[in-house]
Amino acid sequence: MASVADIQSTVRRLHAELTEAAKRVEADALHFHPGENAWSVAQILAHVAEFENFFTTDVLRLRANAGSRFGRTMEHEERLQAVRLTGQETSEELLGRVAESEQVTLSRLGELTDADLSVTGTHPKFGEQTIEWELGHFITEHLEKHIGQLQRTHAAYHAAHS
Repeated sequence: MASVADIQSTVRRLHAELTEAAKRVEADALHFHPGENAWSVAQILAHVAEFENFFTTDVLRLRANAGSRFGRTMEHEERLQAVRLTGQETSEELLGRVAESEQVTLSRLGELTDADLSVTGTHPKFGEQTIEWELGHFITEHLEKHIGQLQRTHAAYHAAHS
């Protein structure tokens, strides 16, 4: 079983990787869409800032209401709203949102004890799961996935413009 400190350390490491990858993205590439249903780097960054807020709030709610339902679907309105961008957002603005999200995430994780990680609830798709699982699946694995997506989107921009 992971500890809260382990999870916080992983979040810090993944945020450093995400920020490093995002800082390499040129301004012209920020809002580039590699395909019809694919997100831009800007949308990926906006999503990261939103999902961390949602899931850390969700974890604290689950801790207070053990056994309750947790999570959301892909059609959750806050999730969808977060990626409806104007195209005018800057890298600095989006990275600022991500940095703020990291700090809130770390703070909320700091409210947990290692024992809290074994509290369970019911996810609509994955059934009964622990807070540790929710943090792993919806925070750390989710961050890893979007770091890769950001890198692939940036590479697609260069492939399309070479």
